[in-house]
Amino acid sequence: MLKDCLEVFERQMEKVRIKGRGEDSLILDSYIPADGCYILVNSKGEIICQVDLKFNKKTKQMEGISERHYDKLCFFDYHSRLVSMDKPVDSKKVIHSNNYLSFWVKQENLSNGKLNEEAIDRYFDVLSNPEKKYSKSKDRQMYEYIADQLVEINEEKLERCRNWIKKYIFNLEELGISLSGKNYLKIFFEEDRECYLQEEQRYLITKIFNKNDYNQEIDKKIWGLPNDNLGMNQKKPYMAHKTRKVELPYMVTAQEAVLQKKFFDYLYNQAAAGKVNIYIDPEKGEIRAFSKEERMQMDFTGYYLYIQKGTEAQIMHQDVIVDYRYHLRKRFHYINVFYRETEDEIYKDYGTMEQVENLLNEILFSKWLVSNYFTPVDELQISGEIARNLICSRDGIFAWLYKNETQNICTVLSKVSMNLIKDSIRNGYISKAVKQFNLKCSLEEYFSGGEKMSTDYEAIQKKLRRKILSKETEVIVSDEEYYYAVGQLVNYFISLSKTKDKKHSLANPFFNIKNDQVLKEKLRQYFMKYNYQLDCAETRFNNLYAMICNYTNAEKIDQNSMIAGYINNNILQKKDQEERVNE
Repeated sequence: MLKDCLEVFERQMEKVRIKGRGEDSLILDSYIPADGCYILVNSKGEIICQVDLKFNKKTKQMEGISERHYDKLCFFDYHSRLVSMDKPVDSKKVIHSNNYLSFWVKQENLSNGKLNEEAIDRYFDVLSNPEKKYSKSKDRQMYEYIADQLVEINEEKLERCRNWIKKYIFNLEELGISLSGKNYLKIFFEEDRECYLQEEQRYLITKIFNKNDYNQEIDKKIWGLPNDNLGMNQKKPYMAHKTRKVELPYMVTAQEAVLQKKFFDYLYNQAAAGKVNIYIDPEKGEIRAFSKEERMQMDFTGYYLYIQKGTEAQIMHQDVIVDYRYHLRKRFHYINVFYRETEDEIYKDYGTMEQVENLLNEILFSKWLVSNYFTPVDELQISGEIARNLICSRDGIFAWLYKNETQNICTVLSKVSMNLIKDSIRNGYISKAVKQFNLKCSLEEYFSGGEKMSTDYEAIQKKLRRKILSKETEVIVSDEEYYYAVGQLVNYFISLSKTKDKKHSLANPFFNIKNDQVLKEKLRQYFMKYNYQLDCAETRFNNLYAMICNYTNAEKIDQNSMIAGYINNNILQKKDQEERVNE
Protein backbone atom coordinates (compact mmCIF):
# COMPACT_ATOMS: atom_id res chain seq x y z
CA MET A 1 0.00 0.00 0.00
CA LEU A 2 2.90 2.37 0.70
CA LYS A 3 4.02 1.99 -2.90
CA ASP A 4 0.53 2.96 -4.08
CA CYS A 5 0.62 6.05 -1.85
CA LEU A 6 4.03 7.00 -3.22
CA GLU A 7 2.70 6.83 -6.78
CA VAL A 8 -0.04 9.32 -5.92
CA PHE A 9 2.45 11.54 -4.08
CA GLU A 10 4.78 11.51 -7.09
CA ARG A 11 1.90 12.47 -9.39
CA GLN A 12 1.01 15.38 -7.13
CA MET A 13 4.64 16.53 -7.09
CA GLU A 14 4.65 16.38 -10.88
CA LYS A 15 1.53 18.57 -11.03
CA VAL A 16 3.33 21.17 -8.94
CA ARG A 17 6.42 20.99 -11.17
CA ILE A 18 4.35 21.43 -14.35
CA LYS A 19 2.90 24.64 -12.89
CA GLY A 20 6.43 26.07 -12.88
CA ARG A 21 7.22 25.56 -9.20
CA GLY A 22 9.89 23.31 -7.74
CA GLU A 23 8.63 19.80 -7.03
CA ASP A 24 9.61 20.25 -3.39
CA SER A 25 7.08 23.08 -3.15
CA LEU A 26 4.53 20.45 -2.17
CA ILE A 27 6.60 19.89 0.98
CA LEU A 28 7.76 23.47 1.51
CA ASP A 29 4.21 24.87 1.35
CA SER A 30 3.47 23.15 4.65
CA TYR A 31 7.01 23.17 6.04
CA ILE A 32 7.43 23.99 9.74
CA PRO A 33 10.98 24.98 10.74
CA ALA A 34 12.18 24.15 14.23
CA ASP A 35 11.89 26.93 16.82
CA GLY A 36 14.98 29.10 16.96
CA CYS A 37 17.02 32.04 15.72
CA TYR A 38 17.61 32.07 11.94
CA ILE A 39 20.42 34.11 10.39
CA LEU A 40 21.06 34.66 6.68
CA VAL A 41 24.53 35.82 5.61
CA ASN A 42 25.27 37.16 2.11
CA SER A 43 28.39 36.57 0.01
CA LYS A 44 30.05 39.66 1.56
CA GLY A 45 29.69 38.18 5.04
CA GLU A 46 26.93 40.62 6.00
CA ILE A 47 23.86 39.54 7.94
CA ILE A 48 20.86 40.39 5.77
CA CYS A 49 18.23 38.64 7.86
CA GLN A 50 17.87 37.64 11.50
CA VAL A 51 14.51 36.34 12.68
CA ASP A 52 13.16 34.27 15.55
CA LEU A 53 10.77 31.61 14.30
CA LYS A 54 8.36 29.79 16.57
CA PHE A 55 5.47 27.43 15.95
CA ASN A 56 2.40 28.30 18.02
CA LYS A 57 0.97 24.94 19.08
CA LYS A 58 -2.40 26.45 19.99
CA THR A 59 -3.07 28.29 16.74
CA LYS A 60 -1.05 25.79 14.63
CA GLN A 61 0.62 28.78 12.93
CA MET A 62 4.22 29.89 12.49
CA GLU A 63 5.21 33.16 14.16
CA GLY A 64 7.76 35.27 12.30
CA ILE A 65 6.77 34.40 8.73
CA SER A 66 6.23 38.05 7.79
CA GLU A 67 9.98 38.27 7.18
CA ARG A 68 10.50 38.66 3.42
CA HIS A 69 13.26 36.04 3.41
CA TYR A 70 11.03 33.41 5.05
CA ASP A 71 10.50 31.28 1.91
CA LYS A 72 14.23 31.28 1.20
CA LEU A 73 15.00 30.30 4.81
CA CYS A 74 12.53 27.41 4.59
CA PHE A 75 14.19 26.16 1.40
CA PHE A 76 17.69 26.36 2.86
CA ASP A 77 16.50 24.81 6.12
CA TYR A 78 14.70 21.87 4.52
CA HIS A 79 17.65 20.98 2.31
CA SER A 80 20.14 21.23 5.19
CA ARG A 81 18.50 18.68 7.47
CA LEU A 82 20.00 15.45 8.68
CA VAL A 83 18.19 12.25 7.75
CA SER A 84 18.22 11.52 11.47
CA MET A 85 20.38 12.28 14.48
CA ASP A 86 21.83 8.80 14.09
CA LYS A 87 23.37 9.90 10.77
CA PRO A 88 25.21 13.16 11.50
CA VAL A 89 28.01 14.84 9.61
CA ASP A 90 29.58 15.80 12.93
CA SER A 91 30.47 12.53 14.65
CA LYS A 92 29.88 14.04 18.12
CA LYS A 93 26.47 15.41 17.13
CA VAL A 94 27.18 18.96 18.26
CA ILE A 95 26.44 20.44 14.82
CA HIS A 96 23.19 19.27 13.22
CA SER A 97 23.27 20.51 9.61
CA ASN A 98 24.42 18.53 6.56
CA ASN A 99 26.41 20.93 4.32
CA TYR A 100 29.01 23.71 4.50
CA LEU A 101 26.47 26.39 3.55
CA SER A 102 24.55 25.92 6.80
CA PHE A 103 25.52 25.70 10.44
CA TRP A 104 23.04 24.49 13.05
CA VAL A 105 23.70 24.24 16.75
CA LYS A 106 21.67 24.21 19.93
CA GLN A 107 22.01 27.64 21.55
CA GLU A 108 22.93 26.05 24.86
CA ASN A 109 26.03 24.52 23.25
CA LEU A 110 27.46 28.00 22.70
CA SER A 111 28.00 28.39 26.42
CA ASN A 112 28.46 24.87 27.79
CA GLY A 113 31.73 24.21 25.98
CA LYS A 114 30.44 21.60 23.52
CA LEU A 115 30.86 23.96 20.59
CA ASN A 116 34.46 25.07 20.12
CA GLU A 117 36.94 25.55 17.29
CA GLU A 118 37.73 21.85 17.32
CA ALA A 119 34.07 21.00 16.72
CA ILE A 120 33.82 23.60 13.95
CA ASP A 121 36.89 22.20 12.20
CA ARG A 122 35.68 18.65 12.70
CA TYR A 123 32.46 19.55 10.86
CA PHE A 124 34.00 21.45 7.96
CA ASP A 125 36.86 18.96 7.54
CA VAL A 126 34.36 16.16 6.89
CA LEU A 127 32.50 18.32 4.37
CA SER A 128 35.76 19.26 2.67
CA ASN A 129 36.93 15.68 2.33
CA PRO A 130 33.94 13.27 2.63
CA GLU A 131 36.02 10.29 1.44
CA LYS A 132 37.71 10.11 4.84
CA LYS A 133 34.37 9.75 6.61
CA TYR A 134 33.15 7.05 4.24
CA SER A 135 36.01 4.62 4.71
CA LYS A 136 33.85 1.46 4.81
CA SER A 137 33.46 -0.12 1.38
CA LYS A 138 29.64 0.06 1.30
CA ASP A 139 29.62 3.69 2.48
CA ARG A 140 32.33 4.59 -0.03
CA GLN A 141 30.30 2.91 -2.78
CA MET A 142 27.30 5.12 -2.01
CA TYR A 143 29.42 8.27 -1.89
CA GLU A 144 31.13 7.52 -5.19
CA TYR A 145 27.75 6.71 -6.71
CA ILE A 146 26.46 10.24 -6.02
CA ALA A 147 29.79 12.10 -6.31
CA ASP A 148 30.05 11.10 -9.96
CA GLN A 149 26.78 12.97 -10.60
CA LEU A 150 27.77 16.21 -8.81
CA VAL A 151 30.22 19.05 -9.37
CA GLU A 152 33.35 19.21 -7.20
CA ILE A 153 33.12 20.78 -3.76
CA ASN A 154 33.87 24.51 -3.89
CA GLU A 155 36.72 24.68 -1.39
CA GLU A 156 36.88 28.48 -1.55
CA LYS A 157 33.25 28.87 -0.47
CA LEU A 158 33.64 26.20 2.18
CA GLU A 159 36.64 27.97 3.75
CA ARG A 160 34.84 31.31 3.61
CA CYS A 161 31.93 29.80 5.57
CA ARG A 162 34.31 28.13 8.04
CA ASN A 163 36.16 31.38 8.72
CA TRP A 164 32.95 33.38 9.17
CA ILE A 165 31.66 30.87 11.73
CA LYS A 166 34.95 30.91 13.65
CA LYS A 167 35.05 34.70 13.64
CA TYR A 168 31.48 35.46 14.70
CA ILE A 169 29.79 32.43 16.27
CA PHE A 170 30.95 33.34 19.78
CA ASN A 171 30.57 37.10 19.25
CA LEU A 172 27.07 37.43 17.85
CA GLU A 173 26.17 40.13 20.36
CA GLU A 174 28.71 42.40 18.66
CA LEU A 175 26.60 42.01 15.51
CA GLY A 176 23.47 43.06 17.40
CA ILE A 177 22.11 39.51 17.74
CA SER A 178 20.74 38.55 21.13
CA LEU A 179 19.98 34.88 21.76
CA SER A 180 17.50 33.42 24.21
CA GLY A 181 19.74 30.51 25.13
CA LYS A 182 17.05 28.05 24.05
CA ASN A 183 16.14 26.25 20.83
CA TYR A 184 18.30 26.34 17.69
CA LEU A 185 20.71 28.81 16.24
CA LYS A 186 20.72 28.29 12.47
CA ILE A 187 23.08 30.17 10.18
CA PHE A 188 22.70 30.01 6.39
CA PHE A 189 25.07 31.41 3.79
CA GLU A 190 23.17 32.85 0.85
CA GLU A 191 23.80 30.88 -2.31
CA ASP A 192 21.77 29.85 -5.33
CA ARG A 193 19.33 27.05 -4.64
CA GLU A 194 21.00 24.63 -7.02
CA CYS A 195 24.14 24.75 -4.89
CA TYR A 196 22.14 23.83 -1.77
CA LEU A 197 20.52 20.95 -3.65
CA GLN A 198 23.91 19.69 -4.84
CA GLU A 199 25.40 19.68 -1.34
CA GLU A 200 22.29 18.08 0.13
CA GLN A 201 22.55 15.24 -2.40
CA ARG A 202 26.20 14.71 -1.50
CA TYR A 203 25.10 13.93 2.06
CA LEU A 204 21.63 12.51 1.48
CA ILE A 205 22.35 9.69 -0.93
CA THR A 206 25.07 8.29 1.32
CA LYS A 207 22.60 8.22 4.23
CA ILE A 208 19.32 7.45 2.49
CA PHE A 209 19.28 3.73 3.29
CA ASN A 210 18.79 2.21 6.71
CA LYS A 211 22.27 0.73 6.69
CA ASN A 212 24.63 0.61 3.72
CA ASP A 213 25.90 -2.84 4.77
CA TYR A 214 22.63 -4.25 3.38
CA ASN A 215 22.99 -2.59 -0.03
CA GLN A 216 23.31 -4.53 -3.25
CA GLU A 217 24.20 -3.33 -6.74
CA ILE A 218 22.02 -4.77 -9.51
CA ASP A 219 22.25 -3.60 -13.11
CA LYS A 220 24.26 -0.52 -12.06
CA LYS A 221 21.57 0.51 -9.55
CA ILE A 222 22.03 0.53 -5.79
CA TRP A 223 19.27 -1.24 -3.89
CA GLY A 224 18.82 -1.05 -0.14
CA LEU A 225 16.49 -0.95 2.85
CA PRO A 226 14.64 2.40 3.20
CA ASN A 227 14.94 4.29 6.44
CA ASP A 228 11.37 5.44 7.14
CA ASN A 229 9.32 3.73 9.88
CA LEU A 230 11.62 0.74 9.50
CA GLY A 231 14.83 -0.54 10.99
CA MET A 232 16.90 -3.65 11.35
CA ASN A 233 19.21 -4.17 14.29
CA GLN A 234 19.82 -6.55 17.18
CA LYS A 235 16.70 -5.24 18.94
CA LYS A 236 14.49 -6.17 15.97
CA PRO A 237 15.46 -9.69 14.86
CA TYR A 238 11.87 -10.32 13.81
CA MET A 239 12.30 -7.93 10.88
CA ALA A 240 14.67 -10.29 9.10
CA HIS A 241 13.28 -12.91 6.71
CA LYS A 242 15.48 -15.82 7.76
CA THR A 243 14.05 -18.22 5.18
CA ARG A 244 15.14 -16.05 2.24
CA LYS A 245 18.55 -15.55 0.70
CA VAL A 246 18.08 -11.81 1.16
CA GLU A 247 16.78 -11.23 4.68
CA LEU A 248 15.60 -7.64 4.16
CA PRO A 249 11.82 -7.03 4.35
CA TYR A 250 12.02 -5.18 1.02
CA MET A 251 14.48 -3.18 -1.06
CA VAL A 252 14.22 -0.06 -3.22
CA THR A 253 16.57 1.94 -5.41
CA ALA A 254 18.24 5.10 -4.13
CA GLN A 255 15.84 7.22 -6.22
CA GLU A 256 12.82 5.41 -4.77
CA ALA A 257 14.25 5.85 -1.27
CA VAL A 258 14.57 9.61 -1.87
CA LEU A 259 10.95 9.77 -3.04
CA GLN A 260 9.84 7.84 0.05
CA LYS A 261 11.83 10.21 2.28
CA LYS A 262 10.10 13.20 0.70
CA PHE A 263 6.73 11.56 1.27
CA PHE A 264 7.52 11.07 4.94
CA ASP A 265 8.80 14.65 5.13
CA TYR A 266 5.43 15.76 3.76
CA LEU A 267 3.62 13.60 6.33
CA TYR A 268 5.81 15.00 9.12
CA ASN A 269 4.79 18.55 8.19
CA GLN A 270 1.12 17.56 8.33
CA ALA A 271 1.54 15.80 11.68
CA ALA A 272 3.42 18.79 13.12
CA ALA A 273 0.49 21.00 12.11
CA GLY A 274 -1.96 18.61 13.79
CA LYS A 275 -3.29 17.20 10.50
CA VAL A 276 -3.16 13.50 11.28
CA ASN A 277 -5.91 12.11 9.02
CA ILE A 278 -4.49 11.62 5.52
CA TYR A 279 -6.74 10.69 2.58
CA ILE A 280 -5.00 9.67 -0.64
CA ASP A 281 -7.16 9.56 -3.77
CA PRO A 282 -5.49 7.45 -6.51
CA GLU A 283 -8.10 8.36 -9.12
CA LYS A 284 -7.74 12.13 -8.74
CA GLY A 285 -4.08 11.96 -7.77
CA GLU A 286 -4.76 14.10 -4.69
CA ILE A 287 -3.75 14.01 -1.04
CA ARG A 288 -5.88 15.68 1.61
CA ALA A 289 -4.92 16.16 5.25
CA PHE A 290 -7.28 16.87 8.17
CA SER A 291 -6.91 17.43 11.90
CA LYS A 292 -8.60 15.24 14.53
CA GLU A 293 -11.43 17.78 14.68
CA GLU A 294 -11.98 17.80 10.90
CA ARG A 295 -13.56 15.29 8.57
CA MET A 296 -13.46 14.45 4.88
CA GLN A 297 -16.71 16.11 3.79
CA MET A 298 -17.14 14.25 0.54
CA ASP A 299 -17.46 10.69 -0.74
CA PHE A 300 -14.13 8.91 -1.02
CA THR A 301 -12.44 5.76 -2.24
CA GLY A 302 -8.73 5.40 -1.73
CA TYR A 303 -6.06 5.03 0.94
CA TYR A 304 -6.27 6.28 4.50
CA LEU A 305 -3.37 6.95 6.87
CA TYR A 306 -3.48 8.00 10.49
CA ILE A 307 -0.14 9.56 11.35
CA GLN A 308 1.61 10.82 14.44
CA LYS A 309 4.57 13.12 15.01
CA GLY A 310 7.64 11.54 16.59
CA THR A 311 11.28 11.85 15.66
CA GLU A 312 9.79 11.17 12.22
CA ALA A 313 6.29 10.87 10.84
CA GLN A 314 4.86 7.61 12.18
CA ILE A 315 2.08 5.78 10.36
CA MET A 316 -0.05 4.43 13.20
CA HIS A 317 -2.87 3.03 11.07
CA GLN A 318 -3.43 2.43 7.39
CA ASP A 319 -6.26 1.01 5.36
CA VAL A 320 -7.98 0.95 2.01
CA ILE A 321 -11.36 2.68 2.07
CA VAL A 322 -13.98 1.61 -0.44
CA ASP A 323 -17.03 3.78 -1.10
CA TYR A 324 -16.91 6.01 1.97
CA ARG A 325 -20.02 8.19 2.22
CA TYR A 326 -19.87 11.42 4.17
CA HIS A 327 -23.66 11.75 4.10
CA LEU A 328 -25.53 8.93 5.80
CA ARG A 329 -27.43 6.60 3.50
CA LYS A 330 -30.41 7.13 5.78
CA ARG A 331 -30.72 9.99 8.24
CA PHE A 332 -30.10 9.35 11.92
CA HIS A 333 -33.02 10.24 14.18
CA TYR A 334 -31.90 11.16 17.69
CA ILE A 335 -35.08 10.86 19.73
CA ASN A 336 -36.14 11.30 23.31
CA VAL A 337 -37.80 7.93 23.91
CA PHE A 338 -39.60 9.27 26.98
CA TYR A 339 -41.07 12.38 25.36
CA ARG A 340 -40.94 12.09 21.60
CA GLU A 341 -42.55 15.51 21.09
CA THR A 342 -39.86 17.30 23.09
CA GLU A 343 -38.61 20.70 21.91
CA ASP A 344 -35.04 20.07 23.07
CA GLU A 345 -32.84 21.09 20.10
CA ILE A 346 -30.45 18.16 20.48
CA TYR A 347 -33.19 15.68 19.57
CA LYS A 348 -33.45 15.98 15.81
CA ASP A 349 -32.34 14.41 12.51
CA TYR A 350 -28.65 14.18 11.63
CA GLY A 351 -27.43 13.62 8.08
CA THR A 352 -23.63 13.21 8.16
CA MET A 353 -21.04 10.90 9.67
CA GLU A 354 -19.40 13.91 11.31
CA GLN A 355 -22.58 14.83 13.16
CA VAL A 356 -23.06 11.28 14.45
CA GLU A 357 -19.43 11.16 15.53
CA ASN A 358 -19.91 14.38 17.49
CA LEU A 359 -22.90 12.85 19.29
CA LEU A 360 -20.93 9.75 20.25
CA ASN A 361 -17.95 11.85 21.27
CA GLU A 362 -19.85 14.29 23.47
CA ILE A 363 -22.72 12.26 24.88
CA LEU A 364 -21.25 8.80 25.32
CA PHE A 365 -17.53 9.43 25.74
CA SER A 366 -17.45 12.92 27.30
CA LYS A 367 -15.33 14.26 24.40
CA TRP A 368 -12.59 11.62 24.76
CA LEU A 369 -13.35 9.60 21.62
CA VAL A 370 -12.24 11.73 18.66
CA SER A 371 -8.80 12.54 20.05
CA ASN A 372 -8.02 8.98 21.16
CA TYR A 373 -8.81 6.56 18.33
CA PHE A 374 -5.16 5.50 18.18
CA THR A 375 -3.68 6.74 21.46
CA PRO A 376 -1.67 3.92 23.09
CA VAL A 377 -3.42 2.55 26.17
CA ASP A 378 -0.61 3.59 28.51
CA GLU A 379 -0.81 7.17 27.19
CA LEU A 380 -4.55 7.68 27.70
CA GLN A 381 -5.22 10.57 30.07
CA ILE A 382 -8.45 9.07 31.34
CA SER A 383 -9.25 6.04 33.45
CA GLY A 384 -12.24 4.20 34.80
CA GLU A 385 -15.31 3.16 32.86
CA ILE A 386 -14.89 5.66 30.01
CA ALA A 387 -11.35 4.43 29.35
CA ARG A 388 -12.34 0.76 29.48
CA ASN A 389 -15.23 1.20 27.07
CA LEU A 390 -13.22 3.46 24.78
CA ILE A 391 -10.47 0.87 24.46
CA CYS A 392 -12.83 -2.00 23.62
CA SER A 393 -14.99 -0.06 21.16
CA ARG A 394 -12.88 2.58 19.38
CA ASP A 395 -11.67 0.26 16.59
CA GLY A 396 -15.23 -0.71 15.67
CA ILE A 397 -16.51 2.86 15.93
CA PHE A 398 -13.66 4.15 13.76
CA ALA A 399 -14.26 1.44 11.17
CA TRP A 400 -17.93 2.42 10.97
CA LEU A 401 -17.49 6.20 10.90
CA TYR A 402 -14.44 6.36 8.64
CA LYS A 403 -14.71 3.23 6.50
CA ASN A 404 -18.44 2.40 6.43
CA GLU A 405 -17.81 -1.00 8.04
CA THR A 406 -20.93 -1.86 10.04
CA GLN A 407 -20.15 -5.41 11.13
CA ASN A 408 -21.03 -5.85 14.85
CA ILE A 409 -21.16 -2.08 15.40
CA CYS A 410 -24.72 -2.19 16.75
CA THR A 411 -23.76 -4.80 19.35
CA VAL A 412 -20.63 -2.89 20.30
CA LEU A 413 -22.44 0.43 20.73
CA SER A 414 -25.31 -1.16 22.64
CA LYS A 415 -22.91 -2.76 25.13
CA VAL A 416 -20.71 0.28 25.74
CA SER A 417 -23.76 2.56 25.91
CA MET A 418 -25.24 0.47 28.71
CA ASN A 419 -21.92 0.44 30.59
CA LEU A 420 -21.56 4.21 30.30
CA ILE A 421 -25.19 4.82 31.28
CA LYS A 422 -24.64 2.83 34.47
CA ASP A 423 -21.45 4.78 35.11
CA SER A 424 -23.29 8.09 34.73
CA ILE A 425 -26.00 6.92 37.15
CA ARG A 426 -23.35 5.73 39.61
CA ASN A 427 -21.77 9.18 39.56
CA GLY A 428 -25.08 11.01 39.88
CA TYR A 429 -25.20 12.39 36.32
CA ILE A 430 -28.85 11.54 35.69
CA SER A 431 -29.48 14.13 32.96
CA LYS A 432 -26.41 12.81 31.15
CA ALA A 433 -27.64 9.23 31.61
CA VAL A 434 -30.97 10.24 30.04
CA LYS A 435 -29.19 11.58 26.92
CA GLN A 436 -27.03 8.46 26.74
CA PHE A 437 -30.04 6.18 27.06
CA ASN A 438 -31.87 8.09 24.34
CA LEU A 439 -28.80 7.81 22.11
CA LYS A 440 -28.56 4.08 22.77
CA CYS A 441 -32.19 3.55 21.78
CA SER A 442 -31.85 5.83 18.75
CA LEU A 443 -28.83 3.89 17.51
CA GLU A 444 -30.70 0.61 17.90
CA GLU A 445 -33.59 2.02 15.87
CA TYR A 446 -31.15 3.27 13.21
CA PHE A 447 -29.42 -0.09 12.80
CA SER A 448 -32.74 -1.92 12.75
CA GLY A 449 -33.58 -0.12 9.54
CA GLY A 450 -35.43 2.80 11.09
CA GLU A 451 -38.20 0.66 12.60
CA LYS A 452 -39.56 2.16 15.79
CA MET A 453 -38.28 0.24 18.81
CA SER A 454 -40.69 -2.33 20.22
CA THR A 455 -40.62 -0.84 23.72
CA ASP A 456 -42.48 2.47 23.91
CA TYR A 457 -41.31 4.03 27.18
CA GLU A 458 -43.44 7.12 26.67
CA ALA A 459 -46.59 4.96 26.52
CA ILE A 460 -45.46 2.83 29.49
CA GLN A 461 -44.95 5.95 31.60
CA LYS A 462 -48.45 7.18 30.79
CA LYS A 463 -50.06 3.79 31.50
CA LEU A 464 -48.30 3.39 34.85
CA ARG A 465 -49.23 6.92 35.90
CA ARG A 466 -52.86 6.15 35.13
CA LYS A 467 -52.75 2.79 36.94
CA ILE A 468 -51.27 4.11 40.20
CA LEU A 469 -54.03 6.71 40.36
CA SER A 470 -56.70 4.04 40.03
CA LYS A 471 -58.95 3.34 43.03
CA GLU A 472 -58.40 -0.38 42.50
CA THR A 473 -55.08 -2.11 42.00
CA GLU A 474 -54.57 -2.93 38.35
CA VAL A 475 -52.09 -5.30 36.71
CA ILE A 476 -48.86 -5.05 34.76
CA VAL A 477 -49.19 -6.64 31.33
CA SER A 478 -45.62 -7.03 30.00
CA ASP A 479 -42.02 -7.58 31.07
CA GLU A 480 -41.07 -4.15 29.72
CA GLU A 481 -43.75 -2.46 31.83
CA TYR A 482 -42.77 -4.55 34.87
CA TYR A 483 -39.07 -3.71 34.78
CA TYR A 484 -39.82 -0.07 34.00
CA ALA A 485 -42.03 -0.02 37.14
CA VAL A 486 -39.20 -1.64 39.13
CA GLY A 487 -36.84 1.13 38.00
CA GLN A 488 -39.36 3.73 39.14
CA LEU A 489 -39.75 2.04 42.53
CA VAL A 490 -35.97 1.71 43.06
CA ASN A 491 -35.51 5.39 42.30
CA TYR A 492 -38.25 6.26 44.80
CA PHE A 493 -36.75 4.10 47.53
CA ILE A 494 -33.35 5.75 47.10
CA SER A 495 -34.99 9.19 47.28
CA LEU A 496 -36.21 8.22 50.78
CA SER A 497 -32.69 7.52 52.01
CA LYS A 498 -31.51 9.78 54.84
CA THR A 499 -27.87 9.16 54.02
CA LYS A 500 -25.98 12.45 54.05
CA ASP A 501 -23.90 11.60 51.01
CA LYS A 502 -26.63 9.98 48.95
CA LYS A 503 -25.39 8.43 45.68
CA HIS A 504 -27.18 6.80 42.77
CA SER A 505 -24.71 3.94 43.17
CA LEU A 506 -27.23 2.66 45.73
CA ALA A 507 -29.14 1.38 42.70
CA ASN A 508 -26.23 -0.79 41.49
CA PRO A 509 -27.35 -3.92 43.38
CA PHE A 510 -30.62 -3.85 41.41
CA PHE A 511 -28.97 -3.30 38.03
CA ASN A 512 -26.65 -6.25 38.57
CA ILE A 513 -29.31 -8.78 39.64
CA LYS A 514 -29.83 -11.68 37.20
CA ASN A 515 -32.90 -13.36 38.77
CA ASP A 516 -36.40 -11.98 39.29
CA GLN A 517 -36.91 -13.71 42.65
CA VAL A 518 -33.72 -12.15 43.95
CA LEU A 519 -34.93 -8.83 42.60
CA LYS A 520 -38.23 -9.06 44.45
CA GLU A 521 -36.43 -10.00 47.66
CA LYS A 522 -34.16 -6.97 47.31
CA LEU A 523 -37.22 -4.75 46.83
CA ARG A 524 -38.76 -6.26 49.95
CA GLN A 525 -35.63 -5.42 51.92
CA TYR A 526 -35.77 -1.82 50.77
CA PHE A 527 -39.48 -1.67 51.62
CA MET A 528 -38.73 -2.86 55.17
CA LYS A 529 -35.90 -0.32 55.39
CA TYR A 530 -37.93 2.71 54.35
CA ASN A 531 -41.57 1.85 55.19
CA TYR A 532 -41.46 4.06 58.29
CA GLN A 533 -41.64 6.99 55.88
CA LEU A 534 -44.55 5.61 53.88
CA ASP A 535 -48.13 6.61 54.55
CA CYS A 536 -50.54 3.66 54.53
CA ALA A 537 -53.01 5.82 52.64
CA GLU A 538 -50.56 6.61 49.84
CA THR A 539 -52.49 5.02 46.97
CA ARG A 540 -49.89 5.71 44.33
CA PHE A 541 -47.09 3.83 46.11
CA ASN A 542 -49.38 1.03 47.24
CA ASN A 543 -50.66 0.42 43.72
CA LEU A 544 -47.20 0.44 42.16
CA TYR A 545 -45.64 -1.89 44.71
CA ALA A 546 -48.63 -4.22 44.63
CA MET A 547 -48.53 -4.49 40.83
CA ILE A 548 -44.81 -5.32 40.98
CA CYS A 549 -45.30 -7.97 43.66
CA ASN A 550 -48.20 -9.54 41.75
CA TYR A 551 -46.31 -9.84 38.45
CA THR A 552 -44.92 -13.37 38.22
CA ASN A 553 -44.38 -13.78 34.47
CA ALA A 554 -40.98 -12.08 34.25
CA GLU A 555 -38.36 -14.10 32.42
CA LYS A 556 -35.00 -12.55 31.45
CA ILE A 557 -33.99 -9.39 33.33
CA ASP A 558 -34.62 -6.37 31.12
CA GLN A 559 -31.93 -3.89 32.15
CA ASN A 560 -32.95 -1.43 29.44
CA SER A 561 -36.46 -1.02 30.83
CA MET A 562 -35.29 -0.99 34.45
CA ILE A 563 -32.79 1.78 33.79
CA ALA A 564 -35.34 3.66 31.67
CA GLY A 565 -37.73 3.63 34.60
CA TYR A 566 -34.98 4.67 37.01
CA ILE A 567 -33.76 7.72 35.09
CA ASN A 568 -37.13 9.04 33.87
CA ASN A 569 -39.29 11.44 35.89
CA ASN A 570 -40.68 9.51 38.83
CA ILE A 571 -44.44 9.04 38.91
CA LEU A 572 -44.44 8.76 42.72
CA GLN A 573 -42.91 12.15 43.36
CA LYS A 574 -45.12 14.84 44.94
CA LYS A 575 -44.92 17.11 41.92
CA ASP A 576 -47.23 14.67 40.12
CA GLN A 577 -49.82 14.41 42.86
CA GLU A 578 -52.34 16.70 41.23
CA GLU A 579 -52.06 15.02 37.83
CA ARG A 580 -55.09 13.29 36.49
CA VAL A 581 -54.29 11.38 33.35
CA ASN A 582 -57.18 10.39 31.10
CA GLU A 583 -55.66 8.53 28.17
